[in-house]
Amino acid sequence: MAVPIAEGVASGKWQEFKAPKATTKSELLRLWDEHTARLDAVFAQIPPHRFGDVDKAFGQWEGRGIDTIQYAIDNEIHHRGQGYVYLRALGIEPPPFWER
Repeated sequence: MAVPIAEGVASGKWQEFKAPKATTKSELLRLWDEHTARLDAVFAQIPPHRFGDVDKAFGQWEGRGIDTIQYAIDNEIHHRGQGYVYLRALGIEPPPFWER
């Protein structure tokens, strides 16, 4: 969701959100790299005033741009935590989150 949110905050235009589907580890990592590069590019283009502008993200959630971005950050933290729990349940020790 990070890229569509950054694009929406940057432009004020909210496209329908469709999550990409990865079925293999390599595909997931490829998508992660592509989305990270896109997020870096789009975030740098957000005009400062857009952080305070109120939009209705994806036609559903009304709020300031900064609040919508904070939601995306919180959402990523939540899902990363879920991933760690699932890996540990499978007997796989994930890398320490503080090592990037």
